[in-house]
Amino acid sequence: MKKIQQLSARRRSAFAIILIAMFCSSCSQRFAVTLNDQTLYDPRVNAGEQRFADPGLQGCVNFALQQPNTTLETLKVLACPGWEIEVLDGMVELTALQFLDLSDNLISSLAPLQPLRNLSSISILNNRVTDIAPLLSMATLTSATLTGNDNIQCSQLDVLSNKLGQNLRRPVNCRD
Repeated sequence: MKKIQQLSARRRSAFAIILIAMFCSSCSQRFAVTLNDQTLYDPRVNAGEQRFADPGLQGCVNFALQQPNTTLETLKVLACPGWEIEVLDGMVELTALQFLDLSDNLISSLAPLQPLRNLSSISILNNRVTDIAPLLSMATLTSATLTGNDNIQCSQLDVLSNKLGQNLRRPVNCRD
């Protein structure tokens, strides 16, 4: 009987040590705390520099900022396909951005992209875009992929096609 009690005490001690080790190691991990899709605490490098209204965009930018020596001001490539992004507010802070992939999201407005003076290539296939006017005024834009956005005005696509030529991938359909 005494041996059984000693064995169970050893198991309890071993279990307690394992629990303490797991707890201590989990405290050293970096994590973000959010409430209603709003970040309350995020210890990751550069995570607090900019807050985007859209949680998908925030997550994608946070992920991109994990690259060494990358800040909002130096980020040149941002690839966010499938992040369920709906709103692009806050993009004005990405002043060095040259390539942007927003494919397979839920975006309807490109207006927040208009101030991006260095943007040269954009891929926004399979979204809900209906107005590409912000792209028409971008002097640095050299290529665009718009397939899957079938509600863009045909006249806007024609203007962009004249500007980009073969570097424009148009949607199959457009509206008059």
